[in-house]
Amino acid sequence: MHYTLHQLQIFLKIAQYQSITKASQELHLTQPAVSIQLKNLQDQFSIPLT
Repeated sequence: MHYTLHQLQIFLKIAQYQSITKASQELHLTQPAVSIQLKNLQDQFSIPLT
């Protein structure tokens, strides 16, 4: 597995807010950037994380 601390931080914010949009606002990232990082993290585990 190869995931980054950044991806884990994004996943944590998504879990906290139960929203990719709210997580992206909190992280000062665009929603597509957060979605891409989530998808990359999900690909590492081969399961949906949301």
